[in-house]
Amino acid sequence: MQVTLLINGQEKTFTVPFVKARMFRRALELRKKYDFNNIDVEALDSIIAFIVELFNGQFTVDEFYDGIAADHLIPTISDCMNKVIGVAKTSDPNV
Repeated sequence: MQVTLLINGQEKTFTVPFVKARMFRRALELRKKYDFNNIDVEALDSIIAFIVELFNGQFTVDEFYDGIAADHLIPTISDCMNKVIGVAKTSDPNV
């Protein structure tokens, strides 16, 4: 899993080769606690803190907020959550 952020004017790509089972548990908690179709500031801050923890603190919450384009924010959050929970992307609408 990876995320690319703009930090100090340069794109930096961060990777996490191993996702701890604890992060799976945390992702489930976040999905249960928050309505991902109607994210408020509190939910967003909690989810971003989760992503920072997921990437083992390689960047800060502020670096994430300041380093990601607004139009990439929600897709990046969704991608990280789905990869942790293991939602497979498929073109089959029946799955």
